[in-house]
Amino acid sequence: MASNPVTIGRATLIYALQDAQGRTRYIGKTIRTLSERLAQHRRAAHKSKLPIGRWLRKNPNASIILVERVEVGGDWAARERFWIQRGSDLLNLTLGGEGLAGHKFSSDHKRKISDALKTGAEFACEQCSATFWRKRRDINKGNCRFCSRECYAACIKGVSRPVPLLCMERGVEAAAQARRGRTNCKRGHPLSGDNLFITSAGSRGCKECRKIHKRTYRSKSNG
Repeated sequence: MASNPVTIGRATLIYALQDAQGRTRYIGKTIRTLSERLAQHRRAAHKSKLPIGRWLRKNPNASIILVERVEVGGDWAARERFWIQRGSDLLNLTLGGEGLAGHKFSSDHKRKISDALKTGAEFACEQCSATFWRKRRDINKGNCRFCSRECYAACIKGVSRPVPLLCMERGVEAAAQARRGRTNCKRGHPLSGDNLFITSAGSRGCKECRKIHKRTYRSKSNG
């Protein structure tokens, strides 16, 4: 025979959630304070699809009262079941004693939950024409054209993509700054003093390198 559920260290409070007219709509248990448990219910109700969540959203003035205090070692599960069976028109999904973990949803209920959570749509891949599903957040980002990374890579293979003008301007400026910061040419000659001259384009030039270019040109011209 299974042992009775017990709470170690704290007393268990059996509580009731009531509407503005004082009618009890839900029975539960907690080891926290009643105000903390009511705050938990209200936070969970924002996204909850359970009956108690929908009811709390429609009843912001709902209150919580203490029904029974079960001391440490007491069978709180039996007392919770007792108060649920005693009530009428409650929003509890189970007979009590186990929480929502003991509730088994029907196949129809599971299908309704699944349909409610599916907020996306189906698309046909532009590369392989396969049908795939995308969630709403992916659709908002534009991630709904290809079914996989492989199809996306195959689509852009061999296709040149123009570089944005801003990136091009930044690259030209960075290259100009690098040239202005050089102290030697590519052959190691100093770009200063008597070895420096300004080209017709306004950039710095190396006289030693210019001499090398002239000698090379003359040698090629003379055969």
